[in-house]
Amino acid sequence: MIFKHLFTPKWKHPKAAVRLAAVDKLDTGKDAEALHALALQDSSAEIRKKALHKVNDLVLWWQAYKQDQSLKELAEQHISSAVLNENENLSDDIRSEYIDKYAPTKLLEKLAFSEKETQTRVKLLKRLANAKLIERAFKEGAEPLQIALLPLIEQYQLDKAVLKSANGAALSEIQNRLEHQRLAKEMPKQVQQQTKMVLAKLNALREKSDYQGVDEQAKALLLQWQEIELKWLDEEEMKVVDDKFALINQKLAVHLAKLENDFDAQQAKAQALQAKEQAILQLSDAYNALERQLTEAVASLDENKNQQLESKVSELKSQIEGSEFSQTGELVLLNKQLLQLEQQLHQIPDLVGANKRMQESLAALEQIVPTTEVAQLDDTLVQQKQAYEQCKEVLRQLPASLHKPASERLHALSKQFKQAMAALIDEQQSQLKQARRKGKDVQRLLDQGRFNVAFGVFNGFLEHYEKLTPNNQQQLEKLHTSLNEALTEVRDWQKYAATPKRAELLAKLDEKLAETDIDPKQRAKDVKLLRVRWNELGRIDTEEEKAQAEQFDKKIELLFAPCREFFAEQEQQREEAKQARTQIIEQMQALAQQDMQSDGFDWRQFEAQFNRLLKQWRTSGSVDGAVYKTLSAEYKTHHNAVNERLKSYHKANAKLKQQLVDQAQQQLESDDLAQACEQLKTLQKQWQTIGFAGSKQEHALWQNFRAYNDAVFAKRSEQFEQQKQQQFVQESEQQAQLDAFASVLHNDLSELQLEQLGNEVSQLQLLPSMKKLQAALLDKIAQLQQKLLVKKDQQKYDELILALEQGSELPSQWLQGAKVNELSAHQLLLRLEIIADIDTPEADKSQRMVEQVALLDAKLQGAQVSFEQCLSEYLSAYSSQIDSARLLTVLKR
Repeated sequence: MIFKHLFTPKWKHPKAAVRLAAVDKLDTGKDAEALHALALQDSSAEIRKKALHKVNDLVLWWQAYKQDQSLKELAEQHISSAVLNENENLSDDIRSEYIDKYAPTKLLEKLAFSEKETQTRVKLLKRLANAKLIERAFKEGAEPLQIALLPLIEQYQLDKAVLKSANGAALSEIQNRLEHQRLAKEMPKQVQQQTKMVLAKLNALREKSDYQGVDEQAKALLLQWQEIELKWLDEEEMKVVDDKFALINQKLAVHLAKLENDFDAQQAKAQALQAKEQAILQLSDAYNALERQLTEAVASLDENKNQQLESKVSELKSQIEGSEFSQTGELVLLNKQLLQLEQQLHQIPDLVGANKRMQESLAALEQIVPTTEVAQLDDTLVQQKQAYEQCKEVLRQLPASLHKPASERLHALSKQFKQAMAALIDEQQSQLKQARRKGKDVQRLLDQGRFNVAFGVFNGFLEHYEKLTPNNQQQLEKLHTSLNEALTEVRDWQKYAATPKRAELLAKLDEKLAETDIDPKQRAKDVKLLRVRWNELGRIDTEEEKAQAEQFDKKIELLFAPCREFFAEQEQQREEAKQARTQIIEQMQALAQQDMQSDGFDWRQFEAQFNRLLKQWRTSGSVDGAVYKTLSAEYKTHHNAVNERLKSYHKANAKLKQQLVDQAQQQLESDDLAQACEQLKTLQKQWQTIGFAGSKQEHALWQNFRAYNDAVFAKRSEQFEQQKQQQFVQESEQQAQLDAFASVLHNDLSELQLEQLGNEVSQLQLLPSMKKLQAALLDKIAQLQQKLLVKKDQQKYDELILALEQGSELPSQWLQGAKVNELSAHQLLLRLEIIADIDTPEADKSQRMVEQVALLDAKLQGAQVSFEQCLSEYLSAYSSQIDSARLLTVLKR
């Protein structure tokens, strides 16, 4: 046996430690076969591991992964690393097989983003079936990958999520799909509305009776029907719509056929009526021509055309009598008119005479020349009126055929004369009107006792009165006489009453001068009133009146003296207000000249300064009207310049904020409310960076923007509440499931029942909030399983102890069959005592130390030596050499 080990290669030595040391000495070239055998066939996992590391061949690692459970995890690390790093030594077959059958999800995820081949990446993503990974790959990928991922994007409904990241053809395809989705959502309703409208209009045509209108509208509606995209409707809806259309179209066709027959009959009737009207029109034109010829004959005083006209009248009479429409009312009337014309033919000599007299009267009227002198106005108007009346008298004697042209000429001559005289006549009427008004004013003033004013107004009345012609003055003669007499009487009475009143006013002045509490404004009003009353007393004629007038002037001047200082202060304040307004204008001008295109221009400060100047202008003191007009014009120039810039600025801000409002409104239609809320938060920050949009726009824009924000956040809250409610329901259901499993869990369950129950609990797909309860239930099941296992193990040991005590046959479960063991029975027994921490007899102390070192070395080498393993080897290999007493001591520890 010893010689056998001497000639056997070290890597085949029965001791693992020897084989392990031999691995280091083997050459990867000439000893490749031995290393391969060790790597795949050696019984020691440590040796297989060392051999694999030494050879470091991916094929061997692959074989180890497939057949060596102990080293499978290590082998997988090497294979997965080679796959990820695209190691050239890894064959495509192994790589493909590993990816297709064995690769874990995390590796597939890494490959999906590291793989260069587009189709492979698509294949991996399809296998992973993870929407987030597909979305990420699409967003990070180039156009070819995006195109290849389009089917997956459509499958997982990610079109909206990746739209902004799409490029080229992928972008076009997604846009088309989204547009198709939008149309598929909107078009059925729109198509239904279109079909209802067209069918309703077609059906309504059956109530109309205008054939041409109905026919034209029906053709237009049929064309509209053909343009409707019925493909958006499902088969059932399309069949219903087609049936309705066929029924309505059939009924409309019957209605159109009936209308067409009626229309044809009406057309025939209209053609007959048109022929009648044409015949009547031709005969009427012939009559009118004869009438004009008769008029021309009379106007030209030509009696030689009489015979010729009689011949034409006879011919026209024959045509009327021979017409098929001769009995109609129009031709009957025309025939009567023709008889009258025939009578007039016989009266041509008389008509010629009457026409001659009319022409002479019109010539006489035309000879009257309009005048421009007021003195000749009355005579000229009388002459024109007489000539006009003469023309009207002769005009009544003319026949109807000659009446119209003569009347038109008379009207023209009269109009011409009136236009020439209009200015002079209007002037007279204006003077007459003003004189009447002045006369009424004088009478009113006399009635009110305002005699001094009445005298002045009467002078104005006389100015207008004297500019009138005698005929017009005659209209005011009575008014002129009565006013003149009344004013003469007033003048006499006023002279008598004025003397005592002047004395009263002088006394009133003395009273006012004695006052100490003076209100300048009221004093100025009093001075003005006293002056008015003094002037109302009339003219100053006598020496006494002149002396009184001199006293009044001195005293009124003294009375007004305190007002002068007050008004001087007022003037100073107006001057200060003028200076203040001038400074405001200068500041406004400087504001208008600022460069608003410069970087960092502060619009907020600019607008605040503008509003401050505007407020200062409104609150500045009063100035003289003329001065204010000048200053205001200059101020408005600069104010408008600044205001226009602010308006442009506000308009631009309003446009930007309107865009934010539109974007906020779009979020209402978003399916991803969480993303919509984030977008709204971004929009709110953008809103804060945009300036003021003007007092009219700012509030309205903000209200709209806020309304859309509130609506989206409300929808989000509602969705959250719904999810919370759904989660509560699911948690309740899952809690009920866990409670049901917990209710059947008790100590009497068998190992198989516990295992089955544990599998069922672990397979439950629970919410994250319920995972702890699931884990707790699984722990309880595991505890019961562990108790059952401990109980089973304890029973096994109890049976062994009983057999040793009774000296009977050992239980078969402890016997592993005849197996050569490298350790002796004594060594195994010592190891059992060491593991069980039982004292060893004094004689075996040194040997116990050796075994302790061996156990420690094995542990350092990675070997696991258990109590049960040592006991099983001891009982199996040395059943005939068992030291029952020492073993029972160990077992009863």
